[in-house]
Amino acid sequence: MNARHTVRTIATAERGAALVMTLLVLIILTAFGLTLVAVGMTEMAISSNWRDYSKDFYAAEAALESGVVALRNLLATTPTPTQPQLNTIATAPTLSDTRMTFGAYTITPASPAPSRQTFATGPYNGLFGWGQGYAIQAQVNGQGGTRANLTQMLQYTRVPLFQFGIFYGKGVDLEIRPGPAMTFNGKIFANSNIYIAAGTTLQITDSVKTAGNIYRSIKSEPAYPNYNNPQIEDATNTLRTLDFDHTYKPGFGATWSPGEWATQAMQTFGGTVQDSAMGVGQIIPPLPDLFGNPSNPDVVAHQLIEMPQPGDSPALTSAKMYSQADVRIIDGVATGLTCGSPPPGAITTKTFYDARETKTMSTYDIDVNLLRINNCLPKQNATDSGTVVYVAGTNTATNPVVRLVNGSRLPDRGLTVVSQNPVYITGDYNTVPVGANHPPAAVLGDAVTVLSNAWQQNNYDTKGNQAFQNRVALATTVNAAIATGPSSESSMGRDNGKANNLVRFLEDWTNKTFSYSGSMLSLWHSQQATGDWRCCGAGGLYYYAPPNRVWGYDTLFDTTQPPGTPMGIIMTKGSWSQS
Repeated sequence: MNARHTVRTIATAERGAALVMTLLVLIILTAFGLTLVAVGMTEMAISSNWRDYSKDFYAAEAALESGVVALRNLLATTPTPTQPQLNTIATAPTLSDTRMTFGAYTITPASPAPSRQTFATGPYNGLFGWGQGYAIQAQVNGQGGTRANLTQMLQYTRVPLFQFGIFYGKGVDLEIRPGPAMTFNGKIFANSNIYIAAGTTLQITDSVKTAGNIYRSIKSEPAYPNYNNPQIEDATNTLRTLDFDHTYKPGFGATWSPGEWATQAMQTFGGTVQDSAMGVGQIIPPLPDLFGNPSNPDVVAHQLIEMPQPGDSPALTSAKMYSQADVRIIDGVATGLTCGSPPPGAITTKTFYDARETKTMSTYDIDVNLLRINNCLPKQNATDSGTVVYVAGTNTATNPVVRLVNGSRLPDRGLTVVSQNPVYITGDYNTVPVGANHPPAAVLGDAVTVLSNAWQQNNYDTKGNQAFQNRVALATTVNAAIATGPSSESSMGRDNGKANNLVRFLEDWTNKTFSYSGSMLSLWHSQQATGDWRCCGAGGLYYYAPPNRVWGYDTLFDTTQPPGTPMGIIMTKGSWSQS
């Protein structure tokens, strides 16, 4: 009996232990299951939150890009906008998902006012401009408490275009190959390609940079390389030979592998020779449409010097130099002169024959000295920045042009003359100093031609249709920035004369010197003075022989720019942050 009782007791105990174990297993499995459920729910919540946050993030990022575009468009017409003007474009974009809302959307300047800045590194090293940073902030609140808060900095820098020795715009390739020996001491920059060679010798004592490519060839000629190698100073001011280019290795027998050209150019020149391979981008002239992608950028740029047209937008009208003028002389009628009516002889109408254009031109001769000594030009006080004069003829049937005469002494505070027509500078211009230096000056026109000191005194107006050897030049000096255009590539030789003939001539300059100090801009092809470039031969086809060129950048422009100087634009995205 006791044995049977013991067995039952043991069996009962075993069954109890098994039940406990089963219950424990069930508890563990239940807890594990609940944990899996909790983890799954947490994962689902995390996934849902991440999905919602991603939507918030991408919506905020898109809003930043919208702000960049809106700010860029505003700055094209209003270079120094106020906060209320910024607020008008700080309208949050529409969100496609109604479960998201903008908690904040602002565009604010990073400093009270633009400040003068000099690029210390990078492809724009050495250039100066007036820089202003802007902060674009977009905060998007999503479903379930998610939020994305992003900030994008945009750096907007206005770069005076008259700080270059030579500047070429988009759509106007820069070619340079002077025949006589030439030394040039200014920065050379192009938004398109640069084609470079030397007839005898060409030495450049500053940088050569382009948003396109650098080639040792000339577009209109098949020979590669073309003529002699130019020399360009490196970062230590030592002249180095450019005997390779964007395509070819030294010797021009083999081409580069990707990246080799940039490396070799940086090693050879230390940053003074750069193109698109080194990250050089465009410097956009101040015409609103050039912020987009115009099919004819040179035609758009030409609008800078044109008179307003009925179909112009307010932005384009305000950007034109006509709108900035203090004095306007249209078809010989002057407005804005502080002397009232122009003195006798200050504005006269004459004609002369342009052998390049093979046309008789009807010219408005502007006697700069008569306007100066009769106090006809405003803005000549010590605090003023000088006078902008706009001159134009509108009767295209008469080939209207503008000719500046007696301009050796300019108004003390500086003078800029602009015309949609071709402009001719007769004799020495801005050569009489005021104090330690001559005043800042500029001439902008469809084309710019220099007539030497011999032109008027020998009455070459009546000899324009004769062989150019009958128009012998005298040494002449011009100190002024010049914005002009070459003719299109001509039918004779497929050439427009290159940068060394950007300033045009009509005389026999053999063994005579044209001295030039300033800054040359070529933003457009000429639309009125479109005659072929023809040089250096006998017979009626040719109309001039080239001068000895003593050319260089006027360092006065580093501190004192000509009145109404056009400003190029560099816009770069700065730091990006998330909070």
